[in-house]
Amino acid sequence: MIELKNLTKKYEDFVAVKNLNLRIEKGSFFGLLGPNGAGKSTTIGMLSTLYLPTSGEIWIEGERLTRKNTALKRRISVVTQEYSMRQDMTMEEIMEYQGRLYFVPARERREKTQKLLEFCDLFDYRKRTVRKLSGGMKRKLMVCRALLTEPDILLLDEPTAGMDALARRQMWNLLKRLNRNQLTILLTTHYMEEAEILCDRVGLMDCGKLEETDTPKAM
Repeated sequence: MIELKNLTKKYEDFVAVKNLNLRIEKGSFFGLLGPNGAGKSTTIGMLSTLYLPTSGEIWIEGERLTRKNTALKRRISVVTQEYSMRQDMTMEEIMEYQGRLYFVPARERREKTQKLLEFCDLFDYRKRTVRKLSGGMKRKLMVCRALLTEPDILLLDEPTAGMDALARRQMWNLLKRLNRNQLTILLTTHYMEEAEILCDRVGLMDCGKLEETDTPKAM
């Protein structure tokens, strides 16, 4: 379970997230829905420890999340809005590099890479460099990279932004398959349709505040 307690992030006089209180159950698919500037990405940034909260706390399975708690941080993977991959590297090289960063043994790296690329329908393109991939394929590769360390929690910051309709539908299918394996997923989006299709529960954010939490149908 993820629990955010009075989570606040300020930048001088600007409050990006204000007193956010939220519980996300283990194995659930939770969506943060809201317009640009609502505080969704800042919340993801604090959950990934990229940003430090101005005040408040984050608890995961009874442990407080801090930058120093490396064991807990390893249980979390993030897929950012930006493409954070070298353009001259192949899919295999991206996965190899990620595995080495997290000290995944060589044989395990190879086995997981093949399994994940096949799972995401990317294995046939494994020798292709990132610059030659479509936007949808890049997003799926970022998901593969995030899953290599077998996280318990996957944070997705607007993962379908800029995708065409077909690529977005493929990503939705992929994420639903992942969640069926009891992976806890937190998604940020400003597409109501996306939240309705994917999420068990949705939190509506605006101006840094969580306005309402409910099922997509009730919302």
